[in-house]
Amino acid sequence: MSATQYRTTAGATVRLGARLGEGGEGVVHVVDGSGDLAAKIYLPGLAAEREGKVLAMAGARLHANKFVAYPVDALFDLRSGAFAGFTMRKAANRRPVHELYSPSSRKTAFPSATYPLLVRAMSNVARAMASVHASGCVIGDVNHSGVMVAPDATVTLIDSDSFQYVVGGRNFPCKVGTPDFTPPELQSKPFAGVVRTPNHDAFGLATLVFMTLFMGRFPFVGRFKGAGEMPPIDRLIAEFRFAYSNRSATTLMEPPPNMPTLADLPLPLADAFERAFGPLGANSGRPGAPEWVGLLERAEADLVRCNRKDNHHHFRQAPNCPWCRMEQVFPGFVAFVPTSPVFQGGAAVDLAQLIASVRGVPDPGPAPDLAALMPASPAPKPSTAVKEARSARTGRRGAALVLGPVGLVLMGLGGGGVALGLIAMVAALITFFATPEVIEAAGRQARAAKTEWETARKTFEQAAGNATFLKTRQDAETLIQQMQNLPAEEARRLAALEAGRREAQMRRHLERFKVAQAKVSGIGGARKLTLRSYGIETAADIEYNRITAIKNFGPSTASSLVKWRRAAEAKFNFDPHQGVDPQDVASVKADIAKARSDVIGRLSHTVGTLQRLSAEAKAFRTNLDPRYAVAWSAYRQAEIDLKALDLD
Repeated sequence: MSATQYRTTAGATVRLGARLGEGGEGVVHVVDGSGDLAAKIYLPGLAAEREGKVLAMAGARLHANKFVAYPVDALFDLRSGAFAGFTMRKAANRRPVHELYSPSSRKTAFPSATYPLLVRAMSNVARAMASVHASGCVIGDVNHSGVMVAPDATVTLIDSDSFQYVVGGRNFPCKVGTPDFTPPELQSKPFAGVVRTPNHDAFGLATLVFMTLFMGRFPFVGRFKGAGEMPPIDRLIAEFRFAYSNRSATTLMEPPPNMPTLADLPLPLADAFERAFGPLGANSGRPGAPEWVGLLERAEADLVRCNRKDNHHHFRQAPNCPWCRMEQVFPGFVAFVPTSPVFQGGAAVDLAQLIASVRGVPDPGPAPDLAALMPASPAPKPSTAVKEARSARTGRRGAALVLGPVGLVLMGLGGGGVALGLIAMVAALITFFATPEVIEAAGRQARAAKTEWETARKTFEQAAGNATFLKTRQDAETLIQQMQNLPAEEARRLAALEAGRREAQMRRHLERFKVAQAKVSGIGGARKLTLRSYGIETAADIEYNRITAIKNFGPSTASSLVKWRRAAEAKFNFDPHQGVDPQDVASVKADIAKARSDVIGRLSHTVGTLQRLSAEAKAFRTNLDPRYAVAWSAYRQAEIDLKALDLD
């Protein structure tokens, strides 16, 4: 039996309380009488190796760092005096970061989390890592269990006794690592003797950030486009095969289907991932923790709310909501738990009054005939230019009438007179029937005036008419109908939930069986990581065709996973007395409330739009633009001129 009391460096007695957890190195307990301290007691044979590092960290008072649970004081066995462990600040009310970035775990561990909180949590992780590097430490073994996150996105880094710590010329190394978070340059290499650097940590940090922003998807798992089978995870990392990279011609990788991509991110964030996971990053080129702080803070400011679901947020650069895309493609997938709608501020909307306001805006009616609104004036006479052109044409025709008979006479003389007569006849015909340029010019001017009037008339009809008004009011009537259908839609969806209680209970039951914890033949850590990157996290996600669609996952593997799912299904017991899941009800009510709010907002805006359109149409009729009168006068003159020229 392990001891329950220990002595600190200063000789004070520490009594252990309830056990908080146990890992591969030791057991963590509450410290009795201290609300914010915990104690880590090493397993037999492990304490001596850590003694020097813990004493150095505690002596340097690194525990003043609010982001990290550094050793506060060393603990010694009361009887033997041997070093046994240390006290540290307790990471209370926090959960491992993988329960935040995993959608299935987030439902219960962080039910109120939104995407902005995920982004903020990652900026806090980067801030915490920057503080570690500033203290002379390197985390070394960055992983999904060493970061604890609170519901408000604040974080605490734990397992600080495994950090690399350089002090007084002495290096206390980090001798462990987690393969998925180990940078390419250290893959498949022993950690003993390796001096860790902040650039090594930067790879692990980028991996955590990526997995959090991409719903737990691993950056190096995707569709392999090269020959043969996809390489194992360690080789994919070592060969810089970032699956989401824009360098797909080099990486021979593509993202899993229907997943977010770098195009859904702000460009600086996408570029940071390229640098972190590409070959240039290996030589101190990865974005460091301070850079990630700035990138993520700016990225959070780029978030916008989804047009369809209030609990969805995405970067404004995304072509559409990536979480809606995923929910449409993957049955049962819920990106973020919906919350019950909350209405704040302002008086309740009187829907009947709003509808009456929409329908009460007077229709301005069709536009009147613009010509009827023009001022009365005497009928115009042909213009001077037209008179001159007509006179010139009359003279030409008179000359032609003289030239024609002359030609006939010449032709009658015979001999050389025939040729001259033909020339005279042709000249007479051309002169008589050809339209002089002056006539053409006058005609073009008159036609231009008519075209200008037609354009003015159509512009007036559009501005002073009611076509846009009627279309807007018809759209409003469609919205009113949608609003009136919402209660029935809500009732239908709630009834469907009631009818589907068995299926819903079964899904919640299956979601408790995590693929990561499954013991299935042929499904090791790398394959589990691949499954998660394809959105398969629990038994509820297991479908034969969905598994075989993944490269290198054949019928045998799919059958094994389906068999595991069926074993989980066999443990299910339907509870007929258990009501519909409140989260499902909240989701329906949130959707209906969002739809109602959207329609009310659009109808309220439509009232103003209709009033404006009605007023503008009337104003166009009473305050005529003087240019209409000018165009009308030119049009009337054109009509007379064209008639005078026989061109109408």
